[in-house]
Amino acid sequence: MRPNQLLKAIGPELRLQIMTYMQNDQRAAYKAVIDSLAPAKRLRPAFILEKSRAKQAEWVLEQLATKSNEEVTAQIFQIWLLKGQSQMLITFLDAAGIGHDGKGEVNELPEEIADDKAEAAVAALLAAYPAKQVALYLSMFQQQREGGWASLTKAIEARPELKLEA
Repeated sequence: MRPNQLLKAIGPELRLQIMTYMQNDQRAAYKAVIDSLAPAKRLRPAFILEKSRAKQAEWVLEQLATKSNEEVTAQIFQIWLLKGQSQMLITFLDAAGIGHDGKGEVNELPEEIADDKAEAAVAALLAAYPAKQVALYLSMFQQQREGGWASLTKAIEARPELKLEA
């Protein structure tokens, strides 16, 4: 699924959670997003930033939903996951047996993930996090490698709660 399709599929609650995180905890990145999106609509970034936070988030999400802004959407997901959801990443990596730096950063992704490890990793995530968050993370993780990992695809497809529809 493309980033703009993922944005639609995760639903309004998670979209709002991500926007709130960007507005509160990643202000510089949030401003950079607005700085990059506003000129395409022939707007000054200050015009958007003068709006209420709710209106800003609404406008940003509207822009991110377009195919032309897929890269920005993917960057927002990455920021939210890597900085705001690092414990989720660590939970997954540990259960999947993928080495990392203790903060969720991986130097080299494995060629293969064993079926039992993929199953354990997905189960560990679902035990600790909402299904839509897990589905978003797994979708973004699968995009780190051409075609993703077959074992992970199988583990995801075995769980209907992880199915995201654009």
